[in-house]
Amino acid sequence: MKNFALSWGLIMLSALFDSYAAFIVKMKFNELGHIDFSSAHNFFRYLMEFVKSPVLISAVITFTVSPFLWFLALNRIDLSVGYPGVVGFHLVFIMMFGIIFLHETLSLRKMIGVFLVAVSFFFLQE
Repeated sequence: MKNFALSWGLIMLSALFDSYAAFIVKMKFNELGHIDFSSAHNFFRYLMEFVKSPVLISAVITFTVSPFLWFLALNRIDLSVGYPGVVGFHLVFIMMFGIIFLHETLSLRKMIGVFLVAVSFFFLQE
């Protein structure tokens, strides 16, 4: 059980942190609208508005911590097993954040895709 927590647990946490950071950035983009590239002034005004968000700080922190958790997991798991695992968890977490918080649609194709990703975890086990 300890080995599981130090490998798959860290992989899941790494994927969750990375997914959370991507979700926060996307949420902020949705809030601010499209970037205006018509002038440098408009672009930098948008950028300043973007970085002023307090919640963005949490995204930067989790995005920074995520690779270190992944590297720690690599100490206990094969790269050929761990990398597909972290990508799979990332896909599942991103989809959950998008559907629950951003009100993205859940289609049959997405459900089948998540099911196939979940089934693939079974085949990654040694």
